[in-house]
Amino acid sequence: MSADTRRAKERGALDREAILATATELAASGAALTFRSLGAALGADPTAIYRRFRDKEELMAALLDGLIATSLASVDRDAPWRDQLREGAVSTIDVFAAHPQIGAEATAISTGGPGELEVIEWILTQLQRAGLDQQQVVRCYAAYSSYVLAAAATLSQQRLQEIAGIPASSWVGDLRAVDPLRHPSLAAVLPDLLALTGREVFLDGIDVILDSFEASAQD
Repeated sequence: MSADTRRAKERGALDREAILATATELAASGAALTFRSLGAALGADPTAIYRRFRDKEELMAALLDGLIATSLASVDRDAPWRDQLREGAVSTIDVFAAHPQIGAEATAISTGGPGELEVIEWILTQLQRAGLDQQQVVRCYAAYSSYVLAAAATLSQQRLQEIAGIPASSWVGDLRAVDPLRHPSLAAVLPDLLALTGREVFLDGIDVILDSFEASAQD
């Protein structure tokens, strides 16, 4: 039980901060995140949670917003724009995958909370620092944010499958039927493709995206 939860219980009521802290801990453990399981972790009746959150969607939005803020907190805000965007992307997938019950919802929920708004402002600022014009900033923001969130959600879902004991599959799927005569280019690189992890694929992808931002700024 977190310190926030203990203090709230001492006050005789569970506040939002205590609920969110315990839910975040529960998500990090890989356990199912339901009002019932959260109530058990809090040592309270699940109905007490409804006094602070009207439904699970509101709870998940608040949890996701907290993870977004956590992801940004580790970024060196004095670093060059490209380093910041790469560091923020890597932090996001790692923080989300460490809380897969929440991270898997990354593309399904727009929180509109302080964490999300701060990250949007930060991304736009870095793209402006790169020397992009307004229309380029808008398009690059959309590409960057959608890619990072999709990768974070995918890796979080993979983590949930691992926790459930589902054998991990290659990110490129089952390619055992590749015929070298019909697909010589694929057959030539297949071992290298299969050796890549999902996280490595993401990191390569973010570098390609950032390369394109740099090229656009120099046009």
